[in-house]
Amino acid sequence: MAALARTSLLLVIILVTLSAYLRLDHSGIGCEPWPACYGNIGVPTETPNAATTYERLLEEASQPLSWATPLHRLVASVLGLLVLGMALLSLYQRQNRLVAFTLLGLTVFLAWLGIYSEGLHSPAVVMGNLGGGFAMLGLLGWVVLGKPRADKPANSGLRRAAIAALGVLILQIAIGGLTSANFAASACQTLPDCHGSWLPGANTAVALDLTRVHEIGSTGMVLGGPERADIHKLHRVVALLAAAILLFAGLTAYRADQDLRIVGIGLISLVAIEFSLGLAAVISGLPIGIAVAHNWLAALLLLVTIKLLAESQANSGTA
Repeated sequence: MAALARTSLLLVIILVTLSAYLRLDHSGIGCEPWPACYGNIGVPTETPNAATTYERLLEEASQPLSWATPLHRLVASVLGLLVLGMALLSLYQRQNRLVAFTLLGLTVFLAWLGIYSEGLHSPAVVMGNLGGGFAMLGLLGWVVLGKPRADKPANSGLRRAAIAALGVLILQIAIGGLTSANFAASACQTLPDCHGSWLPGANTAVALDLTRVHEIGSTGMVLGGPERADIHKLHRVVALLAAAILLFAGLTAYRADQDLRIVGIGLISLVAIEFSLGLAAVISGLPIGIAVAHNWLAALLLLVTIKLLAESQANSGTA
């Protein structure tokens, strides 16, 4: 079971990275001419030959994905077999059955989304894919990293800090997903404010609505409004809160135990890099490499925070 879990965790990290690349590329990040092409996910209808032109441009844009799409499918297929093997093995060994079958359920759910979803037209589908992938990452991370060292006492202060850090990180990942789902990555192109404004407004509720489907204009572009800037600003505000809490958790780990210093240093370093990437994304005009790295580092932050939570517990699993 342990070997299957470790291999599955590695595959999920790869899959989360590939999914981010495909999602961001299909949404138009890094396209030409940027950012006018951002959100061009529909078929244009304003001129008689617009659809033909769109199909040609789509074919040209998809050429760099010739390696990413089949690799994504291959990794997902292998991961599905490994998760099925974990579920069957959990029945045989009579342990970890809840986690194993939850992983199997998430795998089936994500496969269903991939076959029957409306893709980037639906924020609910985008969030379902992102949430399902990060949920699998977190569960496998707990299986692989969740056992504390032997004969180690619980640390209630560190545990509270780790729980707070994990909670705010999950919230920030979700808001980041909503920013992407609303095509709002380029809605704020100034720092530290957003074109003269700092805080999100009343239109944030529109961006949080997962029941709607994006309207497509006659040029094939997703139609959006002020909710894009609002969800982007919310992402920035929560980023500051998340950075503060994660840094506090990292410092708490560093001071709590000499054996935990490497975890604390790792957490602090990842927060600094992730925050710097967020700033670089705005300054540089959001190249797709930085956007993908931003997602990938969020996955690593989740794993390190889970490890920190595990180390805050006693070896018996009680606080």
